Amino acid sequence: METQINIRPEDVPQMYAVCFNEQCPHRQQCVRYAAGQAAATRANHGPCVYPNALEGDQCPMFRQLRIIRSAWGFRSLFADVQRKDYDDLRFEVIHHFRSESDFWRYNRGYYKLTPEQQQEILDIFRRFGYDPENRHFQHYEERFDFS
Repeated sequence: METQINIRPEDVPQMYAVCFNEQCPHRQQCVRYAAGQAAATRANHGPCVYPNALEGDQCPMFRQLRIIRSAWGFRSLFADVQRKDYDDLRFEVIHHFRSESDFWRYNRGYYKLTPEQQQEILDIFRRFGYDPENRHFQHYEERFDFS
């Protein structure tokens, strides 16, 4: 019995490669296939995974269908950082994203942090001596993982 997954078309990132391969044995567990079913209701073109990606029963484009608790916003993370640590800590977090513009995109919610990325940021705070258990991002949202 196949489970119906309700991904809305607006949930699918604009340039996300979706899949329509009904022969794939992993389609019910793949976010690309679920996204393809949603995208088909509104889109008439876009990036997709070709059927020949499936080699035997393996697909390198497979992404596990899962719902994650994403986060964004850093103000509360830095709220009680001591002045002596602030600049260096902020530099480390920005460097983690590779650019200040990406830092701001995650801060403002244009991009969302996966649980793994959240842990990486909290680990930076830990290295500076701040307890990650008392740190929280400003916003959280349950969503499908399109990473």
